[in-house]
Amino acid sequence: MRNIFSRAISVVSKHSRFVIAVSLVALLQTSVCLLLAADTKSGTTIALQELIELSLDYNSKNRANKKYLPPEHITFLVKKYFYQIETQVEQLDTAKDVRDHFQKAVEKSKEIFDSGEGDVSQADLTKLKLGLSNTLNNIIDLEHDIQIGKLNLGKLINQELRDGNDNTVTDPIPIDFPYTSFDGYLKAKNLTPQAKNIISEAGIVSNEINVEQSTKLTEENSLLLYKAFLGVTSSKDKVMLGKKNRKITRALLVSEVANYDFGIGDSQELFEALIMYTRVYNSYLDSIYTLNVSAAELEKLTDSIHTRNE
Repeated sequence: MRNIFSRAISVVSKHSRFVIAVSLVALLQTSVCLLLAADTKSGTTIALQELIELSLDYNSKNRANKKYLPPEHITFLVKKYFYQIETQVEQLDTAKDVRDHFQKAVEKSKEIFDSGEGDVSQADLTKLKLGLSNTLNNIIDLEHDIQIGKLNLGKLINQELRDGNDNTVTDPIPIDFPYTSFDGYLKAKNLTPQAKNIISEAGIVSNEINVEQSTKLTEENSLLLYKAFLGVTSSKDKVMLGKKNRKITRALLVSEVANYDFGIGDSQELFEALIMYTRVYNSYLDSIYTLNVSAAELEKLTDSIHTRNE
């Protein structure tokens, strides 16, 4: 997607203002939709929880054969495919909007080129067609990936998720991860690192005393959890940064739209502001997906440790 946006900027910058203007109306409509969608996200808990319950129920029926998997593993896979599908559905919508922009630009540019009355060259027209081709290729890839994700998810719940049946898919939102320290996370999950020997000032070796009865962590498990925890916190930081960048680019876009409406703006600057906002928005979606999957991975590891110690 990002390569498409980069190509779009380089292609349009070489065209006349008239060709640029062909795409502005459609792009502005897309931008408005994105601006509205960015702040009207709905929750995913109910749909996702239903999928988890269906998958766990189906998995429990396979206890007697090799298809059975640990419940925490099933839950992780459902979350991973769910987050993948919802992210790619949103990206597919954006790609289809970009396709429409290119199609309109190609059609209008061809009219100008055939009339011989404008300054659109054969090279300009070819580059627009290549941009359209790249966008169509991206749409094919996304549709394929979504279908594979649905097949994988459908297998886990023993149901077929047909094309167009997106009842379980909502707009991507970052999960709530309130833990600010690894120790705080361990305490909340009732986990305790193995006691380490302590040498007192008198030179007497003793063990740390753990008052609460909780699941003891081996050094290896503690390290695995800590790495996973760091993955979640770093992903959370990127989501926060992406959210700030989205606000900055949105402010820039609003300013450029206002200037253009009052006749004091430049169509090229407006176009680039639209492209920049779209690119940042998709990057923000990617960061949400990474955060959600990282948190699911941490939860899977935590549940596995509890299960092995029961």
